[in-house]
Amino acid sequence: MNTFLVIIILIALSVESSNASKMFPKNQVHIKNSLGRNDDLLKIHCISDEDDLGIHFVRRTYLYTFKFGDKFFGGTKFDCTLSHGVGFKSSVTFTAYKQDADDFIIKFGKMTFWDAKDDGIYLTNADHNAKFMYRW
Repeated sequence: MNTFLVIIILIALSVESSNASKMFPKNQVHIKNSLGRNDDLLKIHCISDEDDLGIHFVRRTYLYTFKFGDKFFGGTKFDCTLSHGVGFKSSVTFTAYKQDADDFIIKFGKMTFWDAKDDGIYLTNADHNAKFMYRW
């Protein structure tokens, strides 16, 4: 058991080292504003149990990206609220990233792509196949 703890401590220390970003790249969530010409601004507010990333305003065709690391014993989760329109009254809140609570496998370099369009929010995979997920 002591050997296991030493290994965990060494891994944790290596994650904090300057080369850790190359060995263990952070996970990323990307949110693109693909709203129509009549609706130029997308309001984004993402939070986790530990972090409030603040409110960001993203113009049409631009991206908002944030990076983070998974927890050692699972449970990393980011919920985002996207709003648009007059007074930002059209909005949806959804889970942008979730690591299973019982998932002991830490993901490194996982990228999740969300696309805000006029009819709702799409999840896009690495092959650029978009799947409709949420309606405004």
